[in-house]
Amino acid sequence: MSKLAIAIVGFMVAFAPYALAQDKAKAKGKLQGSDMKFMRQMAQANLAEVQAGKMAASRAQSAEVKKFGQHMVEDHGKALSEARTMAKAKGASLPSQPAKKHQEAAKKLQQAKGESFDKQFMQQMVKDHEDALKLHQQAARNAKDPELKAQAEKSVPVIQKHLEEAK
Repeated sequence: MSKLAIAIVGFMVAFAPYALAQDKAKAKGKLQGSDMKFMRQMAQANLAEVQAGKMAASRAQSAEVKKFGQHMVEDHGKALSEARTMAKAKGASLPSQPAKKHQEAAKKLQQAKGESFDKQFMQQMVKDHEDALKLHQQAARNAKDPELKAQAEKSVPVIQKHLEEAK
């Protein structure tokens, strides 16, 4: 056997367990790499919207802002529940708290009162929904997992509507 053939066989033996693990993960429907990152980021965005929405529903001065906050709790709570169900089915775990940037925004929001709270909340909703829209559009285009891709595609029009309402 030539040195090249021996090297190729050695390479195949060395990487076979990795390839087999990848195939098993795909066969079981587990999320890989960027798909897992998409799912985690989407969950954190939903957690942030639920948290901010609860704050607005109880602290906003304007009835419209309170209503919008409650709408965020309901819609993003539903999306979060669906994500948790999908993650569980795929053997994945999701974060239990919003991303650090969302936590910092929530702290600033907690300091605000009255009209200032309403204005800051709605500005945050525009920013968050612009970011969420980009994330979901990217996942809808690039996710490899068909269920995750379908979930992202389904979410895009809802997020667009929320963004329009927030503006």
